[in-house]
Amino acid sequence: MHLLNAIYYPHTAVRDENFLKHALLYWDEIEYISPSPEYDALPTYSEATTRELARFLKPRVPTSEEQERAHIEIMRLVKDGLPEWLQIQKRADLNEADLYTIFSNKLLEKTWSELKERNLVKPGMHHDLSDYASHSYLALTLMAILAKCCAGKLKHTITDRTDYYVNIMSHLEFLSQRDAKSDEIFKRWLHTLGNKRPRTEDEERGTLIAITLDVINASTLSVDALVKLRTSKHALATQLRRNYAKAIEEYVEQLVEPGLEANDAETLRKDFQNAMQFDMARLYEELRPVAKKTALSRQVAVAVIAPIVGATVLASSGIGVPLGGLLGAGALAKLSVEYRSARDGVFEKHPMAFLYSTQGIRLY
Repeated sequence: MHLLNAIYYPHTAVRDENFLKHALLYWDEIEYISPSPEYDALPTYSEATTRELARFLKPRVPTSEEQERAHIEIMRLVKDGLPEWLQIQKRADLNEADLYTIFSNKLLEKTWSELKERNLVKPGMHHDLSDYASHSYLALTLMAILAKCCAGKLKHTITDRTDYYVNIMSHLEFLSQRDAKSDEIFKRWLHTLGNKRPRTEDEERGTLIAITLDVINASTLSVDALVKLRTSKHALATQLRRNYAKAIEEYVEQLVEPGLEANDAETLRKDFQNAMQFDMARLYEELRPVAKKTALSRQVAVAVIAPIVGATVLASSGIGVPLGGLLGAGALAKLSVEYRSARDGVFEKHPMAFLYSTQGIRLY
């Protein structure tokens, strides 16, 4: 399975925490489009968590070739003119809510020059970096174009502002009914952003991830907990996450099929929920005999999972000196190895094992 890497847009940082949690569960690596390699746009958490997040959230400065491809796409969008309500210099009634700014380094200077000539952007400053402001419809579209050019054919593009893009397309579609010019603009936007679908891959992916979290009652997992899960040095952890992602992606592909009816989509989501519940039930069933086979009980679970350091650990875990003397540290260590090996063999067969592994100290 190839790497699940993605380019995030439109902002220079992931702002939605739920989106960040889903991203940590799903993607191998996420790049956010940055004006420079030094620009710090990571979310603010504890120092340790932020440091670990930097392993998965990385700045991506567009190359000149990517910027050139974006320039061609942007010129294709604007070359035949845009309506006055998108021309920032001709709108005295524009307020901050209507505007969106982009760091100038993200696009070529010739791109900004062309947009300035068409009255579509105005220059500004963000601290010590220059930027350009434009109508939010255009700016968000520019960032979608740039993300697509940075992603190429092997990476996904993801956003936590799907609602913005849906609103843009819905409004332009509504305006397209007025006259031929508005209809032509809508078609250009449709060509640029892709076919208008009731729901996007991002939305469906998020919905399916939320379903799996509900199945295992893990919807309250913190960013810290997920970062710890992602930084596990156990080789199996990566494989479990990819098994989980593969199960989700199989349904995402079906859910974004053009022409899929709403009731069919709902049936698919329900089918996914049932499949994950069944997978969870099978995981429990297969883990029980593994625990019994290795002679483990709930009373020794803590000692098995904790480092085996003799009677001190046994006593502190509530097992007590008699049981410690009966089994001995060496025997417990052997049981621990046997159990982990057998358990990992079960885990590899179940997509839900990735989330199950977040549930703390338990045998099954």
